[in-house]
Order: sequence, then C-alpha cells, then structure tokens
Amino acid sequence: MAVSEEDRLDRAYKYPFLKDSKALVHETNPPFSQRHMEEGRSRVEKALLEGKIGFYKTNIKDVKYAHLMSYVYARMLVSAIGRKGEVLRYADAESKRSADALKVAGEEEILAVASELGGEIFRDAGNFYMPFEKYLRYAPDNKAFALSLQELDKGKVIMGERLAIGILRRIIRKEIMKNLPIPRKELPKEIIECSLKIKLPEVKLEGAAEAPGRYRWIEKLLATPIPDVRHRTVNLVLAPYLTNIRKMSEVDAVRVIIDYINKCKEIEPNTNVNESYIRYQCRYAKSKGMKPLSKENAKELYGNLIDLEELSNR
Repeated sequence: MAVSEEDRLDRAYKYPFLKDSKALVHETNPPFSQRHMEEGRSRVEKALLEGKIGFYKTNIKDVKYAHLMSYVYARMLVSAIGRKGEVLRYADAESKRSADALKVAGEEEILAVASELGGEIFRDAGNFYMPFEKYLRYAPDNKAFALSLQELDKGKVIMGERLAIGILRRIIRKEIMKNLPIPRKELPKEIIECSLKIKLPEVKLEGAAEAPGRYRWIEKLLATPIPDVRHRTVNLVLAPYLTNIRKMSEVDAVRVIIDYINKCKEIEPNTNVNESYIRYQCRYAKSKGMKPLSKENAKELYGNLIDLEELSNR
C-alpha cells in the first residue's frame, strides 16, 4: 500500500532519523533557512539544559516540516560545539522524544520502527519479545530492565509495551549517534557562528573532599590562561583536581578543562591538547585516585610563568 505524503511527513516528524525521513529532506532540497537554524538551536538547548525535547501531536503540516528541518540543523549545531558529552546528551533527548511518540502510536508503529533499525522486536500472543542476546545488548542499566525480572521463553525475552519502548529508545539513540559529530570542516560558517550562541549547562562543583584552602590556587589557575606547559597542567593538576577533589563526572571535568584550554589558546593558539587527551587524563586520574600537585611542587612546573603566591592571594 502506497504511503500518502501526509503520513510520510507525520512519520518524519516523529522519527526524523529514519531513512525515509532523510529522503524527504533530500527530495525537498531546502535552501539555507535562518528560521530553521534558530529552531535547531532551541532544540539543542532544550536537550542540553532540560534533558528533553517535547513531543506533541499536531495536524499542522508546516509545524511538522519545521520540526523535521530543525532536527537537521540541530545535528549540525551540536556537532559544532565539538564536545562528545553534549552530543551524547543531545542524542539521549532526541531518543526520549521519539519514545514519547511511540507511546501513543500503537504496536504496529513500534514494530515498524524496530524493524527498520534492526531491533528485532516482535509481537506474539499479546506480548512483545526479542532474542535473548539482543536484549542483553540493548537493555539499559536500570533495575526495571534486570534480566532476573523478565520472563524468558526458548531464547526469547518476553516484554510488555513499556519495556519494549524502553529497549527501542536505546536502539534509536544509537541510530541518532551515527555520523555524529559531523566534522567541523564540513559545517557551514553560519552553523559555526550560531553554535557559539548556544547556552550550555552550568558545571556544578560539589565541594572539595579535602580542605579547599589547599587548592585555592587551582581555582584561580582555572581563571588564568597560560601560554605554555598546558599538557602537564592537564594531567598533573586539573584532571586530578576536578575528578578526585571536586568529585566531578568525567563529562563535566572534560568540559571545564576544554573551556580552560580554549581560553589559553586566545593568548597562544599553538597546542596539541585536544579533547581525546583531556578525556584520557581525566579517566586515568579517576582510576588511579590521583591527587593534584601541591602548590610547592607546582612552583617548579610553572617557574616564572605564574606567581602562585600572588595567584592564591587574589
């Protein structure tokens, strides 16, 4: 049975990551749109700041099309931010929106989306089910999805609709993550400029596990760009401090350090410190329980670059 253009657009509105949704965008071949780019920016901000992108049913074609196009721009914009953590948050919020759409769509649509994405979710005798090994691959680390709580039958995990949608959400997130982030060199300059306006989540410092006065100089260092020794500043000072003293998550610690390195680049742009290096150092410092250099030992590292005593007294 042929699918009407109206149904096709509705499906793309709900599930913009599917093949036919992408084909619909390609067929319309839309020119650059400032409006859709701004809507994409709003979409990214909702994902990063609120952790969700609202889904609501509508019969207005223009609204559906605008939402589809904002998804296209949102993918470019979140890529332009250039941080893996933000890409993951964005993809998670998008997957939640589509899961909300599935909750009101009915079993036929759940099965159709699962089939296209290779999710191997099926329906029989009033229940959903999927192969045991697929369930283990996609089940969230959540008590409700614990295998011990599920009904098993001949290599299959039997599920209700809520559980099936929860599994499918994970599969959707994986699909959305494909080809993200888009390489920065492939992004239009308008996207790069617009991405600088995106509001990002504030990083909350939960308080030092040890006497904060001892680390006052590191807090001041984070507001003081330096032109040199940035590799050692990351692995000997900032990564251990943020992960083990301030007890920040890896994602948040990486974001703080990237912001600091970007400030440093304003006074000396040449550096090989990148996100991959920063992420590795944060992970390593956390796994080893490393503590940052003491102020006395740091004086040798920074030499005449920074007056640590003066820095601590500001």
